Amino acid sequence: MLTGAITGQMPPVWMAYLGIGLLVVGASAGLALLAYSPEGWLRRMWARYEAALEAECRFLFLATSGARIARMQLLLLTALLVAAALLEEVLLLVAAVLVALAPWATLRRRRDQRITELERQLDTWLLLLANALKATPSLGEAIAASARIVRPPIQQELDLLLKQVQLGTPLDAALLETSARVGSPTVSSALATLLVARQTGGDLPRVLEESAATLREMARLEGVVRTKTAEGKSQAWVLGAIPFLLLGAIHAIDPMWLRPLTDTPAGWGIIAVATLLWVGAIAAARKILAVDV
Repeated sequence: MLTGAITGQMPPVWMAYLGIGLLVVGASAGLALLAYSPEGWLRRMWARYEAALEAECRFLFLATSGARIARMQLLLLTALLVAAALLEEVLLLVAAVLVALAPWATLRRRRDQRITELERQLDTWLLLLANALKATPSLGEAIAASARIVRPPIQQELDLLLKQVQLGTPLDAALLETSARVGSPTVSSALATLLVARQTGGDLPRVLEESAATLREMARLEGVVRTKTAEGKSQAWVLGAIPFLLLGAIHAIDPMWLRPLTDTPAGWGIIAVATLLWVGAIAAARKILAVDV
């Protein structure tokens, strides 16, 4: 390489690839040392990330584990970064960003969908529980009877609650743990109403029936709000996706046209400013469309 530089000749292509490979190996070794150090900040951040993924997997009753998802994500992310460095392909970097964000975003989206489904089933379960309490005075037996009738996901939560009770957890404590685990204000208020009515000795079936009616009315109002804001949300999704679709189309037509954005400091600044503006616009649209009933 030194001889080539002295004589003015370019080094062979294989030497450039060798240098890139050594750089990747060195960076990977450094990251591995940081990751395997028990006191390293990278190890602590990785452990927190795995724990967060594990909590989401348990909440969703998934067969896989958070550690397995994180390891697969790391392997795929490393492969994409190496391929982007070797092939000098910008779209591979975009794919790497998507891989880095997709697992967490997907799990959070599935969590939101599960909570929404739990809230939708809540009024039906309260009516079933009220009818069961008319046949048996025991709240635990009434919950067990209602759990055999309802469908997932609320059936899974009730089964977990009943298993906690069978293992010795008091019923009130198990209900509070269920409320904390779900993390829904609607579910928490319904369970709080159930606990208060049980502890004060009121007419529990009547209280549950009134709570179910209130939940149905709230669901009706939320449906009206969702209908009114559906068009705005769809427009926000389309506007948010247009930049990426446009970049993909331009890159497919002329791969060299976007090179000034990735090869010059001015281009990097433009990308940074455009990204900040895009994130700000998405955040503003979400805030405007987040209408509370």
